[in-house]
Amino acid sequence: MPNIEDVIKVQEEVSALSNAPLAIIAGAIWIFITVAFIVFLFKEKKVLSLKGWIYSFFFLVILFAVTGYLSYTIKEYNFSMNEKKWEKNYLNPYIESLPERKENIEDFSQVLNNDNKNTTKSIYIKKDIQPIVVEISLSKNIDQKKMRIQAIVQKEQIDQAYITYKTIEKDISDKYTKDQYYETVLHIPSDYKVIVPSK
Repeated sequence: MPNIEDVIKVQEEVSALSNAPLAIIAGAIWIFITVAFIVFLFKEKKVLSLKGWIYSFFFLVILFAVTGYLSYTIKEYNFSMNEKKWEKNYLNPYIESLPERKENIEDFSQVLNNDNKNTTKSIYIKKDIQPIVVEISLSKNIDQKKMRIQAIVQKEQIDQAYITYKTIEKDISDKYTKDQYYETVLHIPSDYKVIVPSK
């Protein structure tokens, strides 16, 4: 099972692939310049002075250094990985392995006109899930805390509603952060009605 460090590392490799085309083009250009300069040296070897050879040697060292660096950079790209493979092989197994948290709810209501402000977003492994926005009241000792959250609703034979969710310990990327919930489910008594969001 991948840990969060593995998930972050491979995600960074996937993100870095967006720079790969530029690195490949730059590498091809520098290889062309290097080859062209070597050809120039062979053609002009009888004409060049000692000073010209010294300058040419240093310029050649720079060309080889840049070309070598670009070749190493291109070699380091993980072309076998992409966003979908990363999600399937790293992110999803990691989220599935996370412990589920449970909070009892004193009250809840569905929010129909939501502007997404102050709403805790939820992410699901299955992409076709359409969560709704609910405002829930959590009992924290004497105080009652209200919050808006995206959740899918599951009706059950229970008396009191509760919510289950998962959280991650570190930000993985801009999309997958510790400020949102994962696999959030609002468990409600079976006699409640909920409006299903339209696609």
